[in-house]
Amino acid sequence: MSSETQQTVELQRSVRIGRLLIVGAIIGAVVGGLVTTLFKVPEGALYTVGQIAGFMLLIGGAVGLTLGGVLALILSAVAKRKRGTAVIEHTTVVGEGVAHNDDESEPATPSEGEQG
Repeated sequence: MSSETQQTVELQRSVRIGRLLIVGAIIGAVVGGLVTTLFKVPEGALYTVGQIAGFMLLIGGAVGLTLGGVLALILSAVAKRKRGTAVIEHTTVVGEGVAHNDDESEPATPSEGEQG
């Protein structure tokens, strides 16, 4: 026996905010690292290229994270405008199926009264 019901649901797209934040931070850090190579450190400076690279990676990552968050908010607002509807069918099956033999290694043998 089975029963089917239909229901109308509203579909709404969503943005994966976490992924956008991570990608933004990674791209920002890479850009920060590339910017480090554009400038030379003067001789006798109190800082090294490694220190500059670390700060630029940190700053670039923070800027990329912020831009990724802003992009996620914009895309989320655009995605909420686009809604749709769909009809779903929910089927419940009760009492149907094949009986399962627990001991499948031995073939079924007829009992004495069933021989024919």
